[in-house]
Amino acid sequence: MKNPYDVLRMKEQDLMRVRKEMEALRLAARLLDADDPGAAKGKSQPELPRVVEMP
Repeated sequence: MKNPYDVLRMKEQDLMRVRKEMEALRLAARLLDADDPGAAKGKSQPELPRVVEMP
């Protein structure tokens, strides 16, 4: 049987990893949007809403 504290620690580490990946993707999307010539004309895609985080 797994130790619940070990499982919790692993899940928290996974959550931190996913949050870092999401932030990196948001940064990449902003950089790509800045390089898009259509973005200067206001033809960029609408900004996606952020996900609501649960406690």
